[in-house]
Amino acid sequence: MQVPIQQCGGARSLGIRLLVPFCAVLHALSCAAQTSFNSGLQIDFREEYIYVSGKIIPGDGAKFAQKLDKANVQCQVIRLNSGGGSGVDAVQIGTYIRNHHMTTWTDGLQDKCASACNRIFAGGLNRIYSNAEFIQTGKIAKIRGTVLHGLGYHHPNINGDFAEAAQHYQMNILPFLKAMLPPKAFDWVKSTDQSNLTYDMIWLNGDKALELGISTSDQAPAGCLP
Repeated sequence: MQVPIQQCGGARSLGIRLLVPFCAVLHALSCAAQTSFNSGLQIDFREEYIYVSGKIIPGDGAKFAQKLDKANVQCQVIRLNSGGGSGVDAVQIGTYIRNHHMTTWTDGLQDKCASACNRIFAGGLNRIYSNAEFIQTGKIAKIRGTVLHGLGYHHPNINGDFAEAAQHYQMNILPFLKAMLPPKAFDWVKSTDQSNLTYDMIWLNGDKALELGISTSDQAPAGCLP
């Protein structure tokens, strides 16, 4: 709970000397907790790829571009492990990736790239979906225990209302996907999204992704790609 420091300003004499530092401490702790909770995507520059994980929140599109612009990026592979979030920011990130001719990668054994994350995946000039041949296309109760992995699809929603997000989907998401993906892939994603107005993802088999053109390879990169 955030306690505004100015609320302590009404105390007098000894009270003000005791309460102001106490409020300042609470304020700092609250801000730290809020930063941690709302930190959004984590971008980790590793030797063989850039690891992008966590929830996509508003502002992450600009943050992603700023971080990569400032970094001396040696590896053009973006590895994705996210359950989704802000679709607008996902489109911004995907557009940046395509404009910079970068590769996206999700591993079906270790990574989840669901909801808005699959929009980022679509932005890759090359799109690697490795170790996903065991995933069944469709809604699945569980994979490898209780953890769901791979590429997952559903229609976006606004505060839980899937119908309310229809205009956003038509105006922002579909034009992006149409520009990023081959026609067969675009048609499958559009049909799948629009048929799934729930939080339960439709997961995508690796061979099916390759056949559709959603992915361009099923081989994990052996090293940093040019």
